[in-house]
Amino acid sequence: MKEIPISKRNIIVAIILAVVIALGIIAIQALPLYNGSQPSVSNQEDNLASKAAVSALQAFFHVNYRNEKETWLNDVCAESTPTGCQLITAGADAMWSKFQEGKADVTATVTSQEKVAETATEQVWKMLVALSAPLPGSNKIQDTAYVVVVKTDNGWKFDRFLLEPEIKAILARQAMTVTPVKEGK
Repeated sequence: MKEIPISKRNIIVAIILAVVIALGIIAIQALPLYNGSQPSVSNQEDNLASKAAVSALQAFFHVNYRNEKETWLNDVCAESTPTGCQLITAGADAMWSKFQEGKADVTATVTSQEKVAETATEQVWKMLVALSAPLPGSNKIQDTAYVVVVKTDNGWKFDRFLLEPEIKAILARQAMTVTPVKEGK
């Protein structure tokens, strides 16, 4: 049998991601759904949370391979919670290597689509991301992202991207809350 070497750092990152996914699914199930059908922002807190999500995603997707990785990380972390910064920093080396290899020079236009869940201190937003060019390893210039923003002492901050199982859990909850229209007799 052939041995496959795995670094301690990769094991730690995998464990962190597994814990984040598990906790995220549990948290999503506990979040009350936002049943507003309009994508417009309804109040000042929503507006601030939405702007924080937009600002963070624009920083995240503003990639210039000529800059230092630390410059990019500082810009992203300035818009993020400490946990959000830590998660992005954990995978930054691999991402930045791909950005440099692919000579990525990308900016993003980000638009809030709708708030899909909320508590007093957290909101989940569906965002539309339009890139000036595809990132290395992708051919997409437009995609949807689901993000968590958290209310901190310094205002609303980006916490993390939702992962696929979390997104599926939210979409399933939304589908279950849709009331079927009764047909008249």
